[in-house]
Amino acid sequence: MTAEELEFLKSKIDEVVLLETAEDGEHLAQVLVVFDEGETPDVFYLKAAQGPDGGYAPLEGNAGRSVLLADVLAVRPVAG
Repeated sequence: MTAEELEFLKSKIDEVVLLETAEDGEHLAQVLVVFDEGETPDVFYLKAAQGPDGGYAPLEGNAGRSVLLADVLAVRPVAG
């Protein structure tokens, strides 16, 4: 992830982005918190999906996820 992508991620709290991680590949994520300091900088998020109305919402029964920022390969805006 580039410095620009990190700043973009930090600006999208409570919004949905396209997140690519080393473990899960590319998926929609509703960003909850970004910690970019300390020994284990990470992002907390909920996996999301596009609904029939075109909006985005967290998946039902979805537990929050935490990924180290070092394991985030890319962050992009969702199309739309």
